Parts: sequence; structure tokens; C-alpha cells
Amino acid sequence: MIKNVTGAILAGVLLASVQAVSASDNRFPYCVSPDSDSDGDGYGWENEQTCLVSTDSGASYTVSVQNLTYHQVFSPIIAVTHDASISLLQAGEAAGEGITAIAEGGDTSILEAELDGVAQVGGVATSGGPVPFAQHASFEVTGTPGQVISVVSMLVNTNDALMVVNSIALPSDSGDYVKTYAVAYDAGTETNDEICAHIPGPACGGVGGSPDDDGEGFIHVHRGLQGVGDLNAAQQDWRNPVAAVTITRN
Repeated sequence: MIKNVTGAILAGVLLASVQAVSASDNRFPYCVSPDSDSDGDGYGWENEQTCLVSTDSGASYTVSVQNLTYHQVFSPIIAVTHDASISLLQAGEAAGEGITAIAEGGDTSILEAELDGVAQVGGVATSGGPVPFAQHASFEVTGTPGQVISVVSMLVNTNDALMVVNSIALPSDSGDYVKTYAVAYDAGTETNDEICAHIPGPACGGVGGSPDDDGEGFIHVHRGLQGVGDLNAAQQDWRNPVAAVTITRN
């Protein structure tokens, strides 16, 4: 499920810190939509200011994710470039089917299918494999200046915890990058019983997915492991942030 958003998307909530670095300054920001350029002169009008319509429809971006946890493993990471008019998830609301599949079992295929053919989506890419603790993964995704990027992965030694970067503006010029620190969120789709039969990560080897368990029912900041089941909180628990994420325009 892709949800429409009004206003800023989880600003200051999903991210512990954001740092942007520009290789060169532009007089105007890039337009989110080329439709704002009504006369075709290369300049549009958005958010009460002039914006520049990008002529680059297929820029490449490197996504680098550093796992900052002690003993949590990230599932294969999915990165999506998209217009700011949509989001993949929103705190306080129920997770869609694609986000649920990632949160409970690290499966990106359902979200990829949901995004296929969506006009507001620029590119979709995955890391291709899990990211162990203290390790990092880098991969590329296409997008258009003026779009935003979202990055999602499961903390696999949990019931339904997510590492999320939600709707960060793509860097404008070649060599520019944006860096953020992501916290962990509870998808609210599965009860945090911490029982190994319900946890697919290497600490347990259970099965992801609980179709008969509705969990808390909404996305919220994760409370961490409570030591109520089979998991060893001293090993698998974490303190935020859980990941450092850097997006670089190639």
C-alpha cells in the first residue's frame, strides 16, 4: 500500500540527524513535478518559489547503509526514489502489505510488486543480501533530482522491527550526498512475543509472517527487546540510531 501524504512526512521523527553536503550551489531548487513549468521555459513555480525543471530523467545514486547495532542483522535493504506526494509508510498508521512483508520476514518482493508501474516512483533497488552487524552495504538506484528517497529493512532478530529512512530529498548535483542516522520502528503488525518460532533471524531461525496476529495495529517507535521470550536482550537489543545511511549522486 502506498499512502498519500499531506505536509512534511515524519519530519524530525524518523531521523535522528540529517546532514547534506553540496558540491555546488544552485540558484533555485529542483522542481518536484515538471508540470509546474507551464510555459516550458525550464522554470516552474512550487511552494511559493521558483524551481528548476531537471532535464536529467535517469540519474544514478549510490545508497550506503552502515549497520550500527551490536547483534542485529538487517534483511536485504530496499531503496525507492519517488515523488514527495507519496510515502511508503507513515507513523501512527497501519502498515501496508508490502511493508508488513518486510517487517515480519524481510521479503521485499511484495513491495516491489506494489511499486511496479506507479508513475510517482523513479527507481527501486535492493542490496541483494542481508547486512550483518558492524557491516555495510552499498548499491545503486535511479531517480530524478527533485524526488525523495526512502530506505527500508528488517531487523531480523525481532518480530517486526524496521530500519527506516523516509522521504529524504535526493542530492542535486554529481558528487553531492546526504547522510542521515535512522532509528528503529515497530511495524505494529505482529505481537512482540520474542518467541523464536516467530523470528526468522539467525538468533532463532524461525518463520517470518503472522497472518493471524494483528500486533499493535500501527507503526510506532520501537521499544526495544524486553526479554519476554527466547531472545537474549543483552545480545540482540539496541540503542538508537541503528544505521547510518548515505545517499550520493553519481
